[in-house]
Amino acid sequence: MNSNGPDDPARSGGQELSLRENHDAERILCAAQDLWRARDLQSILQIASRAARELTGADGASFVLREGELCHYAQEDAISSLWQGRRFPMSSCVSGWVMENRSPAVVDDIALDPRIPIDVYRPTFVRSMAMVPVHARAPLGALGSYWGTSRAITARELALLQALADGAALAMENLVLRDDAERAQARMSELEAASCELAERYQALTDGQRQSDALNELLAHDLRSPAAGIMLVARSRLRDPDIPEREQHRWSKVLCSAELIQRTAMNLLDTSSREMGALVPRLEEIDLAVLLEEVAEILEPHAASRRQRIELRPGAPGGCRIRADGDLLRRVLQNLVDNAIRHGPARSAVHVEARRRDARWVEVVVRDEGPGVPVHLRDHIFDRYARLGVQGAGLSAGRGLGLTFCKLAVEAHGGTIEVRDGEGRGSCFCVLLPG
Repeated sequence: MNSNGPDDPARSGGQELSLRENHDAERILCAAQDLWRARDLQSILQIASRAARELTGADGASFVLREGELCHYAQEDAISSLWQGRRFPMSSCVSGWVMENRSPAVVDDIALDPRIPIDVYRPTFVRSMAMVPVHARAPLGALGSYWGTSRAITARELALLQALADGAALAMENLVLRDDAERAQARMSELEAASCELAERYQALTDGQRQSDALNELLAHDLRSPAAGIMLVARSRLRDPDIPEREQHRWSKVLCSAELIQRTAMNLLDTSSREMGALVPRLEEIDLAVLLEEVAEILEPHAASRRQRIELRPGAPGGCRIRADGDLLRRVLQNLVDNAIRHGPARSAVHVEARRRDARWVEVVVRDEGPGVPVHLRDHIFDRYARLGVQGAGLSAGRGLGLTFCKLAVEAHGGTIEVRDGEGRGSCFCVLLPG
């Protein structure tokens, strides 16, 4: 007869196991949180070593870092001294074997395992051990637990040790990303300061309409390189699936700002190139629907930051295929949508539509819900360096190059661009391209 009473040994043992599993889960979670908050490598090593000893009930634990062909016993938490601070060849210690084979090592009795350099272990209390790699793809190190008696290491103890090592690997990688982010932010501050200085110089020159093409190229090249570096770091950070929402929003704004700086620099170069006859489209078959979706994805964070949305009507699939320069046309559309976002009020929409007019022409329409462009300014809105801010009308002055570039690039394709009243309110930019 089976007993179901409170004193049943099987039931008592199951409760004890469940309590231990809950305790281990809580301890792993606490260790993971501590590791994520750690601000330096030494803190990570200390947290991981202490948690490894506690979770496995060991008499000691070590965190070993790989330094080329050496194993550096960088941190230990043990009942007596082991090898902290010492370095051994990879080929002469178990931690080296673990890193080279990217697999755990379980030693129930050090006297019976050929991987153990027994002369090194004899002065210590260690009689059995378990060691796991820290980062299996390209090991950064190894994490080990040691016991003073010969014993069989359980699968659960090994799993807990590996989970802790994986958490430490993520924390170490996070340190690298955090350093990259701090450098990127510092570089962004430098770039913003340089941009302000360049803007002042640029405005002084454009007020007198004396800007030369040589200076344009110099300024553009000075902006493009650091902006590209910031975009690379921002995209890398945003690919992290575990990035917090607040940090994701911040990095999205960094990416949008860097992309805008780079696009402005390219506009500057290409407007100069066109005036010298060098802006020649490289034609290939492209799908306008796909291009519009790419542009919307790039500018969506910018629109969201202004509490706006981008509404696409990309036309029938495959119905708007044309021969055009994809890079130039993408920047035309980015400039037009960015312009519409800047001129539209909060909680408004930017409407973007592609449609085939007939067998020869395809039209792209970008419409905002802002105050619109006054009729007397429409003849000048595409002029180079035109700054058409209107007091009280809600129009921002802009940078005076984006729309100029749009006109030059569209006309280089044999098309036209014009601005007219939107449907009800706002302005509507219409691009007509041969299709």
